[in-house]
Amino acid sequence: MNRNPYKAYDPEIPRRVDAKQSTIGIENRASDVKLLEDTGNPASIRFYTVDSTIMKYLENKINPIVTQDGSAVKVPVVYGNSERWKGVQKNGVIRDKFNKIQLPIIMIRRTGIERGKNSSPVNKYLTTSFKTGWNRYTPYDKFNVLNGITPSRQHYNLVVPDYYDFTYDLYIWTEYVEQMNKIIEEITFELDEFWGEKNGYKFRVTADQFNMQLETPSDGERMVRTKATLTAHAYLLPEKMLDKNGMPTPVSKISYSPKKIVTFTEIVDNID
Repeated sequence: MNRNPYKAYDPEIPRRVDAKQSTIGIENRASDVKLLEDTGNPASIRFYTVDSTIMKYLENKINPIVTQDGSAVKVPVVYGNSERWKGVQKNGVIRDKFNKIQLPIIMIRRTGIERGKNSSPVNKYLTTSFKTGWNRYTPYDKFNVLNGITPSRQHYNLVVPDYYDFTYDLYIWTEYVEQMNKIIEEITFELDEFWGEKNGYKFRVTADQFNMQLETPSDGERMVRTKATLTAHAYLLPEKMLDKNGMPTPVSKISYSPKKIVTFTEIVDNID
């Protein structure tokens, strides 16, 4: 018997059941499902959500590839954390642990956010609803389907998010101008599009200009560097907020539509 992996082991539930043993106390196999409302993770859109969406689109969708010494090389995309950003400010390049310059490479770093034009102070008091069919209170089975039983609807009520414009500094380093031209061509062709995964979050990304320059560091290695500013028109939604009474409340709630069961009894007056 398969126990529910999301419940603690109960020693009173038998681990082996004989054919002649009573089935009382055996778990229902229909409950061996991880339900969305049981995960404890309310819907939310955070800074990390926007950053990871932009980076994954650059790395997996645009997928810049250049030719290096006759071979195709995938250009890595890294986030400009404090350590990398400090090294770039000091040396103008990204080096590995062996102090070797990383070429080619792309680095992206969030520099600020600005409130969007579509944001409104009343957004937190507005909700939008989504509904589903079969749920934990009306599970799917053949009896319900054959008898045309309509399931109770499961409604997800989400607070309308606030809209913000995220700005990112995009740095590109290559060894040759031809490599830089190829990367810029692929990125600029995807501007003014919605970046994101299928069935996931998507944000429209724009950019004004790309500044390219040739550099020669102190060690004498020649390289090409380009800097651009990307703007992602995104939205934010925390896990909780304060309601009209100043009490913390989640931004996503689950409700169910009414379910009515009608029963009847047939009585035979004369069995003959």
